[in-house]
Amino acid sequence: MKGKLNEDIDKKIIGSLNKKAEEMSVSENMFFKIKNDIRKEDEGGFLNMRFGFLKVKTLIIVGVLCIATTITCVAATNGFQWISTSSKASKINQFPTGDSIKKMIGYLPKYVESFEGGFKFDSLNFSNSSLEDESGKVVIKAKNANFEYKKDGAKKNQSLFMTATAIDKAYFNKEIESNRDVTEFNGIKIYYSNIQRKIVPADYKQTEEDIKLIKEGLLDIAFGSDEIQEYNSQSVAWYDSGIEYLITNNAYDEVDKSAMIKMAETVINQ
Repeated sequence: MKGKLNEDIDKKIIGSLNKKAEEMSVSENMFFKIKNDIRKEDEGGFLNMRFGFLKVKTLIIVGVLCIATTITCVAATNGFQWISTSSKASKINQFPTGDSIKKMIGYLPKYVESFEGGFKFDSLNFSNSSLEDESGKVVIKAKNANFEYKKDGAKKNQSLFMTATAIDKAYFNKEIESNRDVTEFNGIKIYYSNIQRKIVPADYKQTEEDIKLIKEGLLDIAFGSDEIQEYNSQSVAWYDSGIEYLITNNAYDEVDKSAMIKMAETVINQ
């Protein structure tokens, strides 16, 4: 299983790099170095993940950073998977105008400069995503706006992101419909999720406790770290006027469910 997973990851990386051939050139040695150095932020890399509200049994997350380009592969249900690419060259650190966002992605999502609790806008980046079936055929394409927020004194493993994606409601993640933790605000359903995340090396073997927690929906496991990392992750997702929104809070444990929902309401009110 591990060998098949690594083979699939390699194929996705190679395929995405081929598509970027006109933008960058990566030798075979560099290809393997990228995989080995995936977590080294001082070399320009970080593990880029979009967890979403997928069932744990069907969730596999792999990130790889190619100097300036991030390639993310997220396995969804029913044999479909999201492939997303972004470039550090398009990252914006100044709070953007609506016109600049619309020019980059072709639509204007709701967004804010800050959230309660001391979270302030830190950066904005854009990514191109495609939903592929088992044969690799692209079902749909989408552009995402990825906002990052930070607060003073934040630790390295703490992060708060908001992702906006213009997508037909038919593709809004069906898995969250089974999530019973739902709040309604101004006629919009807000789906809340709280789960433990574990990022592990590629050769990690799941323990009996891991398997038990995964089956209970209490744990997600992602591959791509040199060492085991664990943290709590909370998310709120909603669909508003043709756009899917997802706010993900990693390791800010002082932020509770009500604060997460308040963040969603703040964006909805814009």
